[in-house]
Amino acid sequence: MRPDSPHSRARYAAEDAASPITRTAGIPDSATTTAVPAKASLLSKSKHRLMTNKDILAKKYVQRKAALAQKGAQLKKLKRDIKIADYLKPDTSKVTYGRTPDGTVFPVPVTEDMVTALFDPSKPKSLADILTLTILTSYVILLFVLPSSIRKWVFLAIYTVSRLSYNGGLGYLLYQQSFHRRLTQWAAQSQIFAKPGPNAGYLKRTTYSLVKRELSTKMGKDYKFDAVPLEYNTWLLFRRLVDLILMSDFTSYMLLAACCFNVPENQSMTLHIGRWAAGIFLFVFNLFVKLDAHRVIKDYAWYWGDFFFLEDLQLCFDGIFELVPHPMYSVGYAGYYGISLMVASYTLLGVSVAAHVLQFVFLFLVENPRTFSVLVFAADVQLTNRSQTSRRHTRRPSRHKQLSRHGIFSTSHRLINEFHDKYYTQISLSACR
Repeated sequence: MRPDSPHSRARYAAEDAASPITRTAGIPDSATTTAVPAKASLLSKSKHRLMTNKDILAKKYVQRKAALAQKGAQLKKLKRDIKIADYLKPDTSKVTYGRTPDGTVFPVPVTEDMVTALFDPSKPKSLADILTLTILTSYVILLFVLPSSIRKWVFLAIYTVSRLSYNGGLGYLLYQQSFHRRLTQWAAQSQIFAKPGPNAGYLKRTTYSLVKRELSTKMGKDYKFDAVPLEYNTWLLFRRLVDLILMSDFTSYMLLAACCFNVPENQSMTLHIGRWAAGIFLFVFNLFVKLDAHRVIKDYAWYWGDFFFLEDLQLCFDGIFELVPHPMYSVGYAGYYGISLMVASYTLLGVSVAAHVLQFVFLFLVENPRTFSVLVFAADVQLTNRSQTSRRHTRRPSRHKQLSRHGIFSTSHRLINEFHDKYYTQISLSACR
């Protein structure tokens, strides 16, 4: 213990002031000395705790960063999938709408061209496609089986039947559909597209299933058999017959050309090369005309869709249509004469001329009346709307008079001329052919 005297208290106070560890008044020396290692231990624990928390925070930061990176990758993938889905999703702004004679408006499902649907192995085949391919294959087999003495005449007969089926058979059906709607009336009366009830017979249910499968095989997801109008399904069924006849016509003509192949005697090499060069040029030009015409008018006008329903489109004269009227029926037959030059056959040349003449007869008797009827009807609608806008009353000709066989030519010249000058770009694609 320290002596309790004034002098000793002053000395110890000076020592305490000079000491690095200041003693606290009222605290014993032993407690003060033990507080130093306790503080060091507390600092060490606090430092360890801080380092541990720092490691934990760093680990959590790394985990959070990895999670954010994973979510970012998932978000990018989701955006990419959305873009792909938007790309694959049909563009509703490009949907074509059709209009039936009774005024029903419907979105027209997309169809594929005949060559792709028929000869592409990856495309599904309907029963009509199988039948068409079988018939075409039988033609090729006949080319190698028949004796040379009758081969040419057999294929001439086959081509004659095919050409008459085209210009005569299809022409008659289209004429009846154009002015009397015979095909759609037959479909409505036979109820071939109507869904049978629970009490329907076996034949009715079988026919419905067969027709539905036949028409739906080559169509996309936008086609609903029971939702589209009767006119559209009738047109699809008519297309099966058109495919068979057109492919039979083309194949039999090419095989007839092979049978008529001839090498002229005493012909100079210059004339021989010129004949083949001109023939190849005409054939390639024919292919260009057909492909460009199909690009412009699409399947709708290629298969005479305007005889069944109209599409809400503007008339377009693009490509070959800007150069030649009715290119598929005029310069579109240049390949016939090119093939006749290459095979050097007057027989094939005569057949080609006869086929071309029949095609023009088909144009004047079937296509032009239908085109004029659409022109007259569209022109009358435009003139009536204009008269109503200007508050002038104009008597509208009757529908029967517009579409009758004689009324087309007797009452339409003034309307067609005025319509041609001012409203020529607002009618159906049917006039593109």
